[in-house]
Amino acid sequence: MTITLNADYDVTLNTALLGYVGETNARPVTVEGMEIDGADRYVMTIDYGGSVTYEVDITGGQWTPTADILRSAQTVSCQIAAKKLSGDEYILVKKSRIFRLRIGAAIGDTAVPLPSVAADALDRISAIGEQVEADVARAENAASTAMQAAENAEKSATTAGVSADTATQAASRAETAQASAETSATQADTARQGAETARQQAVTAQNAAKISAAQASTAAQQTEADKTITAGYAKTAKTCADSTAADRQAVQDMATKVTADKATVADHAAKVAEDRTAAETAAQTAQAVADSLPDDYVTAVGKIAENTAEIANVKLTDKELQRRVNALYSIGQGITHQFETDTDTAYQKTVPTGAKLMSVKSIGGHSEVIDGEIVSAGVTEVVEQGRNLFDVEKCAALGLYYGFEIDTNKTLQIALKDEKTCPTNVSFGIVYVHGNTMANWLITSNGVRETITNSRDMTDSTQIMVACYPGNKETMQSIADAFDIMLVDGIYKSDTMPAYAPYHSNVYPIPETIRALPGYGWSAGTARNYVDYENKRYVQCVSSVDLGTLAWSYRPEQQRFYAIADSITGKFSESFGIVPNIVVAKYDIVCFNDITTKTDNMKASAVKTANDYITIRNTAYTDAAAFKQAMSGVILHYELANPIITDISDLIPDDFLRNIEVEAGGSVTFKNSNDNYRIPVPSEEEYVVKLSEVGGTT
Repeated sequence: MTITLNADYDVTLNTALLGYVGETNARPVTVEGMEIDGADRYVMTIDYGGSVTYEVDITGGQWTPTADILRSAQTVSCQIAAKKLSGDEYILVKKSRIFRLRIGAAIGDTAVPLPSVAADALDRISAIGEQVEADVARAENAASTAMQAAENAEKSATTAGVSADTATQAASRAETAQASAETSATQADTARQGAETARQQAVTAQNAAKISAAQASTAAQQTEADKTITAGYAKTAKTCADSTAADRQAVQDMATKVTADKATVADHAAKVAEDRTAAETAAQTAQAVADSLPDDYVTAVGKIAENTAEIANVKLTDKELQRRVNALYSIGQGITHQFETDTDTAYQKTVPTGAKLMSVKSIGGHSEVIDGEIVSAGVTEVVEQGRNLFDVEKCAALGLYYGFEIDTNKTLQIALKDEKTCPTNVSFGIVYVHGNTMANWLITSNGVRETITNSRDMTDSTQIMVACYPGNKETMQSIADAFDIMLVDGIYKSDTMPAYAPYHSNVYPIPETIRALPGYGWSAGTARNYVDYENKRYVQCVSSVDLGTLAWSYRPEQQRFYAIADSITGKFSESFGIVPNIVVAKYDIVCFNDITTKTDNMKASAVKTANDYITIRNTAYTDAAAFKQAMSGVILHYELANPIITDISDLIPDDFLRNIEVEAGGSVTFKNSNDNYRIPVPSEEEYVVKLSEVGGTT
C-alpha cells in the first residue's frame, strides 16, 4: 500500500486494504510526501472504535502492519500527523484529514486454488521438494562416515516434496541425490536447518494457492495432505531413518496426488470460464427480452401472468444486470465480499441484494418551494427496515375488517408455524373495494384455502388492504401467532417468493446537537449543507438572508428590482446565462439574462459583476421602498463562496450509523421534520456485500 500526501496534507491511497486478520509482516505500507519543515517525527493513528487506538511510527517512510494491528475484520479510521520535539515532549505540526482503511477477514482453509496461482504453487512445491531430497542426502552423509553415507545412499531414495513428475522421474532424482551424497561435506545441523526452511517455504506456497472459494471440501482435503507429506520430508531429513522402499512409495504417492491436483485446477479454470460465459449470455438474453416488451403493458399482461418469475429476472436495469455479471466474475477470481456505495438522492432506498452491513457516510439537506414557502428536509432519523412489511402493530379497524392498506404491487404469503393450528372461524387475506367489497382469502372459516396471493389485478380498486375478519385486534393476533406472515413489495409466485423473515424496524435518531447546526437540512440549487459522518465534520455550503434587510433599487425600463449583496459573500456566477444556486419563496429562479430580456413575472436571479447582485421581477411594485417592505421576512437561500467546515467528532459516537446490519430487499428511510412531503435527500451509504447473493431473492 502507498499513502501519498499533497502539500495540503490531503491523503490519496492506491488501495484501501491495510491487510487481512492475523497477517504478519506481509504488506509494507509506504508513506510519501509527509515531510514538513520543522517536523522530526511522523506517526499514523489507527482508531478501531470503542476507545481502542494504536499509534505507529512512520518516520522512516515505511511501516509493516503486524498481527496485533490486524486484530479484527473491520474498517478503521486513520490519521497521519507530523510532530516536532519541544522540550521533553512532541507537539503537533500538522495532521491529515481522517481517512479509512479496511482490514479483511482472514482467508480460511476451505478454499480451492485459483488456476494460475495454484499451478504456479505446485511448480514451486516441486522445486522445494528437490531441495528437500538434497538436504536429506546430505543429512545422512553427515550422520556417519563418508563410507557409511555412501552405503546408506545406496539404500536411500529422495523424499521429494510436491511434484508433478511421474514416479520413475522421482526415482531418477533419488539416484542423483545419491551421487550428491557421496561428495557432500555439509554438516548435519546445517542440512536439518535447510530442510526446515524448505518445509516453511512449501507451506507458504500452499497458502498462496488457497484463494478460491469453489469446491472447498475436496481441495481443502488435498491441501492438508500436501502439507502433511511436506512436513514428513522435513522430519525425514532430521532423522535419516526412512528406508529406500518407503521413500520410493512416498514419491509415488506424491506424484499421484500432484497429478490429481493439476486436474482439479484445470477443472476450476474451465468452471470459471463457463460461469463468466453463462453470466454474459444471461445478461444479453435478459436485455433482449426486456427490449422486446411493448411500452403498453396492457398488451403484455398474459405473458407476464404466465411467466412472472422469468420477467422479474430479466426486467432489470442495465446497472443491475452488470452488477450480476460482475459479481459472478469476481466470485470466479476468489472474491467473496466487496464494498458497494449508493449515492442516489431519495427519501427511501432499497437495500441491494447481497448486502449484509451498511455504514451511512453522509446525509445532505434539500430545500424546495412548496405552496409558496421554502420547505427544508433536515433528516431527524434514519430508519432501517427489513423486507417483510407485515407489522401487526400498525393494524387498525378498517370498517368491518382489521388490518392496514396496501397498494397494487404487493405479495402476501402465509406458512403455518411448527406445532401450531389454524384458528377457527376466521378469515385473512387481501380485501379490496371494487364496486362491492371482495377478498382474496388465504384463510377462511374452513381453514387454510391458499398460501400466497397478490394485489396485482386490483388496479381499479378504491381501497386495498391486508385484513382479517372478524375485524378486531384479537383475531389478527391469533392469526399472527399461528402463521409466519410475509408481505413484500413486488409480484411473486410461491417458487420465487423471498424467504420468510420476521418484521423488524430499527430507528436511529439524529442527535439534537447535529440538527441544531446552522443551516441543517438546507440546500440551494445544486449546493447543499451536509453531515460527513465518515470524517466527523459538518460542511455548510448554504446560508440565508432576509431580503428585507437589503437596500433595493428599481430599473423601470426592465421592470426589475436589484440589490447589491456583497455583504453576504455568496457564490454567484459571472455568466449571465447560468442559473444561480439560490432558492427564494414565491419566485422562480432563472438566469440573469431571463430577467433582463424577458417579461415573465415573479422571477429571481443573482450574478457577479463588479459587485454581487440579487435581482427580482415583481410587477406588483414599482417603488423600491414599498418593495423592500414587502420583502421583509422573505428568506433567500444561497450558496456560500467558501464552505464553513465544523468538526463534529465530539457530537456523535465513533460508531454512529456505522456497520448497521441490513436485510437485502429491505429499506433505508431518511425521515425529516417535514415528513408528510417525503422529500428526497442526498445521501451516501457504503454496503458490505456478499457476492454469492447478488441478484438473488434472499
